[in-house]
Amino acid sequence: MIKIFKILSATAGLNTKVDPVRLSYDPETGIADLAVAYNVDIDDTGRVGRRKGFTQQVSADCHSLFCDSGACLFVTGDALTLLRSDYSTKALRNVQPGAKMRYCQVDNETYYCNGWQTGRVVDEVSMSWVMADTRYGPDTKREYSDPPVGTDVAFHGGRMWVVEGDTLWYSEPFGFNYFDLAGCYLKFGSQVRSVRPVKEGLFVSDEDATYFFRGIGDPKEYYKIKVADYPVVQYSDVKFFGKLVLYQGGEFSIDSSFGDLSAMWMSEQGICYGGYDGTFKNLTEGKIEKFPAALSGAGLYYNGSYIGLLNP
Repeated sequence: MIKIFKILSATAGLNTKVDPVRLSYDPETGIADLAVAYNVDIDDTGRVGRRKGFTQQVSADCHSLFCDSGACLFVTGDALTLLRSDYSTKALRNVQPGAKMRYCQVDNETYYCNGWQTGRVVDEVSMSWVMADTRYGPDTKREYSDPPVGTDVAFHGGRMWVVEGDTLWYSEPFGFNYFDLAGCYLKFGSQVRSVRPVKEGLFVSDEDATYFFRGIGDPKEYYKIKVADYPVVQYSDVKFFGKLVLYQGGEFSIDSSFGDLSAMWMSEQGICYGGYDGTFKNLTEGKIEKFPAALSGAGLYYNGSYIGLLNP
């Protein structure tokens, strides 16, 4: 009598922590872990499919691509460049060649910085980002300065946050052009790699660890929590709207149908989730031994999936 075995009907994903001959396999369902997965996508049902390819739209040496419901920007050569929906381009200004650009979309303005230049893009025009000549509000003896020329920028709690070396500066509330450099900052033990706002605070990484700063009001009252003893791979962090859902037995999923502003990023220890309420979870540590060492990376959240790239 012939007995039929299901060799593979679905997969629970890649597993590099277990010897390939001991990978999890259910002969009744045909569900197994994979020892190797190369250029494939795995959907929510466990189906393995060939990863879609790419079609080149712009012939140029590009980096620092960004779009968050506003202007789509990238850098090529020494030019900050706008990419329109028909794939035509428009050079906006000269910038330092090779310097990675970081961006932050606030309403209809896109703020940017790269450690050499800062500015904002409004209606396909690059404009300066400096302290205004006239300040509105109560009189004060505090001295204000232009926004620091930082390497990362974010918006949270009505303030702009700018990374400069081991310092995270923050602006006056809804006064994005005014920075009190005498006292409005958070100091870290090493170079700040990323700052990623979520609904109830900020996930911040320096070169040694990753932290969550809980708060939305006065930054001096934020509560600091270390969430990981390892840092973010720089430029791999993204934001998305969703929530981590845990099931019995330790299984989990990321549901983008509800939740609030959250974050994901890559580390050498795995892909990490930073929830809107400060929840942290390394999503891959149970099955992935370790990612290759990387000087930088890139991240994209698209159609409910996080796509991360590592640059050795």
